[in-house]
Amino acid sequence: MRLTKFILSVAVIAAPLFVSACSSQTADTSIPSDKKEIMDRFVAGTLDPSYVPALFFGHFGGDQKLGEGAVKAHLSLFLKGGADMLKIQTEQPMPRVEDLTMETPLVPEDWYAPTVEVIKEVLSYVGKDVYVMPTILSTHQVARQGFGDDRLPGWAVERPEAYKRMLDSYTKAILWYIRECKKIGVEAFFTATQGGEQKFYELNVPGGFFETMIKPYDMQVMTEANKDTKITILHICDWEGPMDDLTRYLDYPGKIVNVPLKIADEPLTLTKTYEMFGRPVLGGFNRKAEIGKESPEKIAAMTREIIANGPKGHLMIGADCSVPSPLDIADNVHAAVSAAHGR
Repeated sequence: MRLTKFILSVAVIAAPLFVSACSSQTADTSIPSDKKEIMDRFVAGTLDPSYVPALFFGHFGGDQKLGEGAVKAHLSLFLKGGADMLKIQTEQPMPRVEDLTMETPLVPEDWYAPTVEVIKEVLSYVGKDVYVMPTILSTHQVARQGFGDDRLPGWAVERPEAYKRMLDSYTKAILWYIRECKKIGVEAFFTATQGGEQKFYELNVPGGFFETMIKPYDMQVMTEANKDTKITILHICDWEGPMDDLTRYLDYPGKIVNVPLKIADEPLTLTKTYEMFGRPVLGGFNRKAEIGKESPEKIAAMTREIIANGPKGHLMIGADCSVPSPLDIADNVHAAVSAAHGR
């Protein structure tokens, strides 16, 4: 890929972000300019609380899912928004599968090789000073891509052993992806889980759907992602409906947690989340609401309010999940990040 001209043009646009960040930090030498060191201190609990890290991310479409388009999209959002980490979206979908015949693997083990190439390219530009953090989808999420919500998870009830073989096949590809990322220098991962939503409680799976079809695979994938890495974010996703219990995730690995805004139809505050998990929290904004709809000035004010009401020194500003059309709302992302950084 040849992105030199693109990087230079975006860097010119984004230069004021980095200049302002450095100038604001010179007044307090306890706040480093290196974003890796910022995040290391944040996780360790030693970062000056006057600087609150921030991370926003969203899905890219069309030719921005893979290849040069994906590299450009990720770098554009990072440079324009000014976040403290660069999350790589895993946009490469699994091929559609029509049955549960498992005589051969559902996908080759190296299925995610094209996404690894995107990560390698992004690392070459910013990986020295910034944690580039691939998204690790759970086995359940990957199975949804391959089989579709219309057929899953019903097959877990009808054909549980075949269902597990399917999950095993996908897990091999996910583990290969994690290990290859480590080989090229990745030191951080965003690990997501789905399948704990209330709608799955009604499934008549011996031992429980979550307990047999979700958690064992989550733990296998997340344990690998957390092994010999610096930072991991545990994302508990409510994409498939409301949730009423987070205690089942308390033993999940992850140095930072990112959770839904509501549990059992009651708001879940960032402070309560911190107290529950005993780990720093990422969040504050509703991915479906203000972050993509209000003015940058309003977003900055909301950011300061979120910080004032959150766990001091243990909060990373962001949303509860992917924000819509992230490049289209880069001004709002920048406003939130700048306010979090005390600018």
